[in-house]
Amino acid sequence: MRNYLIAILIFVAILAGILLYVGDDSTLRVVSEGAPGIFNFGDVTMGWRRAIVLLILGTIGLLMLWSLAGWLVRIPGRLKSGVGLRRRAQALEAMEEALIAGSEGDADKARKRAEKVRKLVNSEALGRMISAQAADASGDSSEAISQYQALLKDKRTESAGRRGLAQQYLGTGNLASAIEHAGAEYKENKNARWAFDILFQAQMSDFRWKEALDTLETGLNRKHVDKDIARRRKAVLDTAMATQLEDDGQVDGAAELALSALQSSPDFSPAAALASRLLGKSGDERKAISVLEKAWSRAPHPALSAAFLDLLKDKTDKERDKKVRAFIKNNPDHRESILLQVEENLRAGDAVTAWSTLSPLISDGDPSARLCLLAAEAETLLSNESDAKVWALRAGTAPAEPDWSDLDPEGDAFDYSAQDWRRLVYSYGEAGELIHPRFESGAARQSVVKVAQVATAASAVADASRIIETESGVMPDIDESLPDADVGVDTDDIAMRLDNLLDKDKS
Repeated sequence: MRNYLIAILIFVAILAGILLYVGDDSTLRVVSEGAPGIFNFGDVTMGWRRAIVLLILGTIGLLMLWSLAGWLVRIPGRLKSGVGLRRRAQALEAMEEALIAGSEGDADKARKRAEKVRKLVNSEALGRMISAQAADASGDSSEAISQYQALLKDKRTESAGRRGLAQQYLGTGNLASAIEHAGAEYKENKNARWAFDILFQAQMSDFRWKEALDTLETGLNRKHVDKDIARRRKAVLDTAMATQLEDDGQVDGAAELALSALQSSPDFSPAAALASRLLGKSGDERKAISVLEKAWSRAPHPALSAAFLDLLKDKTDKERDKKVRAFIKNNPDHRESILLQVEENLRAGDAVTAWSTLSPLISDGDPSARLCLLAAEAETLLSNESDAKVWALRAGTAPAEPDWSDLDPEGDAFDYSAQDWRRLVYSYGEAGELIHPRFESGAARQSVVKVAQVATAASAVADASRIIETESGVMPDIDESLPDADVGVDTDDIAMRLDNLLDKDKS
């Protein structure tokens, strides 16, 4: 506004200068000669000042008339615009009400408000999107699918329709349809991160390991997944496919996939255990041992030591001892290496070394059932029968270790089902954590200590109860005919007396 005023003042100043310059004496004479009709008039004489003022006033008048004409011409448009603004305000209000109703779970209200939006804005695409989102928010899956399918007919909203359908089908368990729509979008749109997430999740849920692996590699190339996460996920998928090939009798192909998994993630224990077993079946014992040694150097695991010992079944004691020592040297300070050494000492009958090696682990907090059973075996070899029996009884109330120390030496440590592999892709892929289905499902578990040792320890429960009677004068209610160490020790009173007895014996 200030600029306009300045322009007007400058114009007035220039006009005043011109009027002063021409003065009162200068005149303008207009003559029309030989002109026909209205253009034939007599001479007109006037002063220049008057002529300039009249010219300016005429110009201003013409501008005013032009503005008036323009204003009159624009009246219908303004009236229409005002109506449009009111319709737009009503449409926005209807959109808001539709989405709020959807969030509240009122499907009928959400549908009615979405229909009102379509009528007010006269846009089929926008109305469909509002209807779909409102139905989605209210949990009306069938209505949402219907609206998203309608969006596929318009090129502008085709991607939005695919995304909505993929999400709906994934949520309702229609995995094939979810894969179809997410896959189509991911093929056409390289920037569709949502398509990668839904496509991979649907393929995993449908146990399509190979397709999921292909999607993972594409997502990695497009930077839709972190490199470390993709690397760990690939290791899980390769191992899952290897187990399938093993079940089909394709040992060589399974071994190749297991080794590929280790290249992606060298510390993935299930791949190392599987690869060593398959290589052992093929007669390549040296490579099988090498695989386990490399895995042990990075991440020792009870299943790896069990797999390693399986490869030594036909060795002499001297050869076995030499190979076990070499194996432990790959990661000598790790807890699993220490426990493996303890087990080998006990196997060789060297209870003194076993006990001295095991003692620091036992004294560090509340010992697990695994440690208690090892302690019971060491005390038995040392002929400390009373202490051995107390350790055996304490194993029944001690916490178990959720790290595969419960595995059956004769069984498969990583006996994963298809559902377990699917979960492992996320647990190990995201955080590097293995799942333990036996602990989670409550299935029977067995200590890494030999089955015969467990049975020997369990048979000592009755004798251990007599030790408690001697110390406390009270005989606990224990059924001596029961075969396992868990029985009869499920009260806080007995556990407390066992701890007191243990402390007294160790002092």
